[in-house]
Amino acid sequence: MAPNAVAVMALPELVCVTGASGHLGTWLVKRLLERGYRVRATVRNPGDPTKTAILRNLPGADERLQIVRGQLLEESGFDDAVNGCDGVFHCACPTEFSFEDPYKDCIEPAVNGTVNVLKACAKAPSIKRIVFTSSAAAVRFTQLEDIAGQRFDENCWTDIEMCERDKPHGWPYFVSKTLSEKKAFELAQEYNLDLVTILPPLVNGPFLIDKIPNSVADAISLVTGDISHHKFIRRISYVHIDDIIDAHIFLYETPAAQGRYNGSCADASITEIAELLKKLFPKIKLPDNFDYVGEILLHYMDNSKLKKLGFEFKHGLADMFESAVKCCVEKGLLQYPGEAP
Repeated sequence: MAPNAVAVMALPELVCVTGASGHLGTWLVKRLLERGYRVRATVRNPGDPTKTAILRNLPGADERLQIVRGQLLEESGFDDAVNGCDGVFHCACPTEFSFEDPYKDCIEPAVNGTVNVLKACAKAPSIKRIVFTSSAAAVRFTQLEDIAGQRFDENCWTDIEMCERDKPHGWPYFVSKTLSEKKAFELAQEYNLDLVTILPPLVNGPFLIDKIPNSVADAISLVTGDISHHKFIRRISYVHIDDIIDAHIFLYETPAAQGRYNGSCADASITEIAELLKKLFPKIKLPDNFDYVGEILLHYMDNSKLKKLGFEFKHGLADMFESAVKCCVEKGLLQYPGEAP
């Protein structure tokens, strides 16, 4: 170094997180800040404190967090957000299961939003990798779901025609995730972008937002007594929020990662979850049987590709349910199971 020269510290990597005010988005921003990243978080209205307060209060936010506007349906609406970034985590997507107009309110926004984000990334030469949050819903909804013991890996894709024909509960979301992930790979190939997708199942555990996230509401519906969710969870795969967030960052930081990755940790039937809940919360009141959910045929999400890459899951089903219920109770959203109001 020349005399009197001043050493310049390299800035931490700058990554963009779309959909940053949602359940996954808030946790992802939190963990990225904890790891020292600079984060540019997109929300629909940065001036709305109800959408940004959680993010602004995260440790490290004052020094390394920018909150910017991002609109899924605006062409070039993400150009400024991703410009100059080293990486992008695309989490933004409609997550409701019921829509007045499934195509207009869910499927088209998800696909068009993905197009807008990928096109914005194609204009930003600094971007090294995009991690796209897809879903196990883009994998498991096929005729194979009715075969006991069926294993679903990254080669499996949800049958869109079957979903549109049979209209199972949540079908617009299943179709939206399938079509948007396929579109993402198509555009990544067209624009020569490094794209990796992660496929979370039902995400359980604590949350930072003020209401119970849809995935947690599904997962703990035996605890809340919301019977409308029970058929959906009669056989399903789960992951703890900490694990799926760590998997996102792991895939971003691991050069060898490529293609799709199942993010499922554990598979369980509703009867197995009921037995677990009885052990965790001895006073809980549960149905005597589950005949009303129909035939229970357990199937499995194969996560071996992610594990072979070196990722390790740290939380089992007990952790997921204990931490989810504890979070709900602490936020005043739920009575402790078995206790009188």
